[in-house]
Amino acid sequence: MDDSDQEPDIDERRERAREEVLDAMERAAEIYGLSRSYGRLYGLLFFAEEPMSLDDLVERSEYAKSTVSTAMNSLQRLHLVHRRSIPGEGKKAFYEAERDFWTVFQEFLRREVRREVDTMIRSLDRAEQHLDGLDDEQAQRDLEKIRQLRRMYDRSQSLIDILTSSSLDRLAGLLERLRRD
Repeated sequence: MDDSDQEPDIDERRERAREEVLDAMERAAEIYGLSRSYGRLYGLLFFAEEPMSLDDLVERSEYAKSTVSTAMNSLQRLHLVHRRSIPGEGKKAFYEAERDFWTVFQEFLRREVRREVDTMIRSLDRAEQHLDGLDDEQAQRDLEKIRQLRRMYDRSQSLIDILTSSSLDRLAGLLERLRRD
């Protein structure tokens, strides 16, 4: 039996598996309106055993340093990567992936969605004050629409509070019990 008939070695199989996941992460990034490079860079950090510098990421990905830097800033904002300092490395920035997607989701809700909800509630309150007490049919229809939207945002705020203060296991257990009932 020659070498071509043998099963791929461990390193080769591991690389194939990682490449499969990296490809999926590229496609996922694209689905969410990000560049495929963001998915690949996140994937490199996901599989890294320790934080990686921009230079490490440039070398591994073969992307331009500007691309990697822009991606890291965006991925940080999305709570998918964390910037770290490593003692003895001076001011050099290192990055690591957040591997707990429930944490990513909770942080997104806590920082991004809650900010939008709070902004909208403040604006709806001001709009309601402008219309409240007006003796005009259209103003009253608008006021009812605003109040209806406000109720939806109030429920959204309650849901965000529940989701950001509960573990995934607890929520899954509650939903499973609801489904059975």
